[in-house]
Amino acid sequence: MNKLLSRAIPIFMVTVIVAISCVHEIPFSPTTPGSGGNDPGTGGAGSKACDTSSFNYSTVINPLIQSFCVSCHGATTASSSGAGIDLSNYAKLLPYVTNGRFFGSINHSAGFSPMPKGGAQFSTCQITQVKKWIAAGAKNDTATGPTTPPVSVVCDTANFLYSTTIAPLLQANCVTCHSPGNPNSGGIDLSTFANAQAFALNGRLYGSIAHTAGYSAMPKGMSQLSACNITQFRKWIAAGAKNDLGGTTPPPTTPPASTSNCSPDTVYFQNTIAPLIGSTCSMSGCHDAITKASGVTLVTYANIMKYVKAGNAAGSTLYTIVKSGSMPRGTIPRYTTAQMAQLQTWINQGAKQNFCTSCDTTTYTYAKAVAPLLTTNCVGCHSTASAASSGGGIDLSTYAQVKVYATNGRLYGSINHTPGYSAMPKNLAQMPACQIIQIKKWIDAGSLNN
Repeated sequence: MNKLLSRAIPIFMVTVIVAISCVHEIPFSPTTPGSGGNDPGTGGAGSKACDTSSFNYSTVINPLIQSFCVSCHGATTASSSGAGIDLSNYAKLLPYVTNGRFFGSINHSAGFSPMPKGGAQFSTCQITQVKKWIAAGAKNDTATGPTTPPVSVVCDTANFLYSTTIAPLLQANCVTCHSPGNPNSGGIDLSTFANAQAFALNGRLYGSIAHTAGYSAMPKGMSQLSACNITQFRKWIAAGAKNDLGGTTPPPTTPPASTSNCSPDTVYFQNTIAPLIGSTCSMSGCHDAITKASGVTLVTYANIMKYVKAGNAAGSTLYTIVKSGSMPRGTIPRYTTAQMAQLQTWINQGAKQNFCTSCDTTTYTYAKAVAPLLTTNCVGCHSTASAASSGGGIDLSTYAQVKVYATNGRLYGSINHTPGYSAMPKNLAQMPACQIIQIKKWIDAGSLNN
């Protein structure tokens, strides 16, 4: 026993000595807790007080960003772990300061992604420093950078010019994906004024950034734009989505009651074909992204083009199978002669992902405006044959049935996406504002069979 102890004691002493030698030296005495988060403290032995009167970019803001942000949002990490957001230098940071996303995120404001991700929030003092820096103009006091930002960092809803407000917002939040050749663009290019204006006037741009029901919420996978930025977009669109840069004649400040750039000889994908396929083929239970009946999805232009041979309707699977009567299946009505002609013409014209803007609120008769809109957007599900299975028992295939829902308010409530009503067309983009106005005017005039 004594021999065993005599051997154990030296081993124990060596272990203790090694353990003591491995203890890391504490660099400074424990600090008095500050206001929380990443604050080094506001007092106490060895602490460094957080001074809210000091908020230079070089000595305060950039060190914070380098310490807590660039590990994900750096020049080499932004694409892999930073959702494409690079905050590694002043020029890269400024757009996110300008659009409010930087402060919204570190402040954990509602609607923004709280940052630093997975870490403690900045302290109240640090957030105050950033806030004061932004309020003072978000200046760059380093010798190599500009001393003032190129655009105002205050979100001013009175300013909504395309050149100074809308284009920078699109560039910072949208164009990374929505540019020519980008596989993640969804076929939407917002890199030019003409394209941005087209999506502004057809309602899809605002519907997406406002996260309106029936639209794809954008920016995808990121925080919604601030309420101020959304208001800027809304005001720009309401003023006619004008281009103040010149070179292109902007639309009038107040669009006239009747305006159109649609050619009567052209069939447009977004105006006619997409709604037609959406209401007859890609609804829930058929060729939507979830059901994928027979492995076929017809939700997007790219999906549809897998079954289309541009310029050759007769050689396109989509056209031949619809023409044969094999599709749509079940209770969904077969395509009318007019609809078959539209599909054929669109394919033979090159099956382009085209669109046009057309607004004629002076025409709102049932025969010329309302019935065609309902046939394209609604009757696929809401027909005599399909109402029971896919249309919630609602039949919109005849004037008599349409008048019932026009009179009780459900038709307008649904297409207008009014709270308390089922947003229609189901799982598709909301109808353009002009078309909704046409139907509203027809209803207000007595829902006549005219």
